[in-house]
Amino acid sequence: MMRFSFLLAFTALTFIANANAYAYQEDYQVGDVVEFDFLGKTYQAEITDFTVTKWPIVKFEYRGRLTERFFPPSRLKLIESARDKSAGQTMSPPAEMRKWTDSTGSFSVNAKLVSNEDGSVKLEKEDGRIITLPLTKLSDKDQTYLEELKKQNSEANPFAGGEMKAEPPTSNNSPSKPAAPKIEPVSPNFKNNELVLSSNGNWTVQPDSASSTTQNQKVINFKSGFEKHGFHNRLSGVKLTNDSQMLVTAITNPFEKETELLIVDLKTATSKPPLRIDAKDQTLLAATENQAVTYKKGSGRTAGEISFWELGNEARQTAAWKAASFFDRDGLAPTFGQFIDENRLLTAGRRVILWNCESATAEYSFSISETTQPAISATGKQLAVASGKSVYIINIDNGEVLGKIEPPTAAKFMAFSPNGEQLAGINGSSGEIWIWNLSDNQLSQEFSAPPSMVKSINWVGEDYLLVDARFLIDVRLRAVVWTYESSGGNVINANDGRFWFAGKTKISPISLPGTNLAKQTATLKPEELLVLGPDSKVSLEFNLPFKSDELDKIRDRITATLNKNGAVIQDNADLKLVFKIIKGKQEKAEMSSITDPFGRRGTESIKYTPQIGSVTLVKNGNRVWQKSRRFGPMGMIQLKRGESAQAAAKRLCKPDPSFFESVAIPKYISQLPGGEPLGRSTISEKGVN
Repeated sequence: MMRFSFLLAFTALTFIANANAYAYQEDYQVGDVVEFDFLGKTYQAEITDFTVTKWPIVKFEYRGRLTERFFPPSRLKLIESARDKSAGQTMSPPAEMRKWTDSTGSFSVNAKLVSNEDGSVKLEKEDGRIITLPLTKLSDKDQTYLEELKKQNSEANPFAGGEMKAEPPTSNNSPSKPAAPKIEPVSPNFKNNELVLSSNGNWTVQPDSASSTTQNQKVINFKSGFEKHGFHNRLSGVKLTNDSQMLVTAITNPFEKETELLIVDLKTATSKPPLRIDAKDQTLLAATENQAVTYKKGSGRTAGEISFWELGNEARQTAAWKAASFFDRDGLAPTFGQFIDENRLLTAGRRVILWNCESATAEYSFSISETTQPAISATGKQLAVASGKSVYIINIDNGEVLGKIEPPTAAKFMAFSPNGEQLAGINGSSGEIWIWNLSDNQLSQEFSAPPSMVKSINWVGEDYLLVDARFLIDVRLRAVVWTYESSGGNVINANDGRFWFAGKTKISPISLPGTNLAKQTATLKPEELLVLGPDSKVSLEFNLPFKSDELDKIRDRITATLNKNGAVIQDNADLKLVFKIIKGKQEKAEMSSITDPFGRRGTESIKYTPQIGSVTLVKNGNRVWQKSRRFGPMGMIQLKRGESAQAAAKRLCKPDPSFFESVAIPKYISQLPGGEPLGRSTISEKGVN
């Protein structure tokens, strides 16, 4: 019987046991914030525990996932000491609600004292809002009360100070209130009204236009109740309500056993105090002004769970559904959700389902292509989905097929224009983009974005497309005219011309494109920017260590692709496709392996040199387009029988000819003069800079 070993790379550096490790714990303690280098990058994290050898354990986000690692103390640099933090803390003011009166005696408010510093006080009102005012604005009685508090907390008072008992924030939930009973999840009925997508050839799509809106220019601040380990707070789903007037987000923290729901009123530029729900690691799936739906992923045979929450002074669970049991055989695991009205929820994953929320039954459902993202029109009347090689426009209300589109290759992500007259689709692998006129089902534009793992495409007005919140493409010019960088948040599109950036503490409006690009590009002509298109002459250059028959197969496949797109292969042409492999830098890894079915473990140190294969389009010596792949160990390694980890790593570093054969080259590639976009901006909580 063939045996396999599974090895996991826990770190890129070999850890050396230290006989004096116990002495290091005196230098660090739980709660310290430290800095360290990991796989070539610098990270900050909070110490959460210690190993049995007293090495600090930290949790930090790596490649979008929360990762736990232990490090020798010598690799850590102390940024903020928990001792210093606790020493600098003063006794908290009493959290009692009392009546405060102004100096004239004309006005009063019930509020809690938050702070009394530098001649001013902060008070938290009953609705959760914080107000700041000078001491001189308070009545004599209130000022006397504050003076007495200072005396009680002074160093002269032997009973002052002490450690406050750490209590988790309770938001609007009273700590004395008994926990709500757990609602047992039901199995929703998705099997009735199963549709098979088809079209009779008729085209009945009508533009579904967005209503005109006024751009709200106010930045909205919010505060999470997860303060103790706030460094690790993470937005887990951000959703706009259908009218784009409210924004709801879920906040999770690996150290908390709950999830927060934060509600932001975009019209009044205010945020409500976060609502705490008694469920960990929830992702927000959909929201209205009055309710929210969250999703907890399943694992193996453990079913995922969809939960419904009524939003008021607290978040009250009203229903729970099982979803995605046994590796999502039924295709119920949702990656997308939106309320159509208060009682109907549309979800999409491997299938699209319109649910009746009260009865937990499907009004209709149908399968779609995996790893695709549907698009909803501006007012929520139409849905664009990919199934197989086709794109279908669906009437959301009843599941009727309004029209069918046949893109040249698979369209993974789509977006309706705000006026509802156009639909854009993008192939996530090649970056090819198509635009169809929805009035007559005609393909009007073809061009491409830089190749990347595409996750989103959005319209910016009617003249630009934003791909992955990174590349701004001028539709007329068919070229990238601006690039953006963003981190630590989510770019949200209201589908009516508005964009928002949701960060950890702020919701900021974004003005896109915002750089007066129309004037800068007015004199540019699309045909002069086209680098690769029909009738282009292209030469092929190979620098690959493959056998002659493997090279011939690559050449034949690439030639067939270019010929299909209308390009011509010609030796010594100015436009050149270069195929090559370069060696990377040597890397080290400490591998931990399960060596037999009984779970006994072993470790092995390995060294390897990854290689990078690339296909580059070059014009007059300048790079125009590139697709690349790294060949080497990627975390989990499956060994062949009798193979060592070192031999497996060497095998994985060997380039695969199939990568070069299967590279999808776009039909159209355009580039601005000079080969670069006009500029670059950063999207952050401060807006676009």
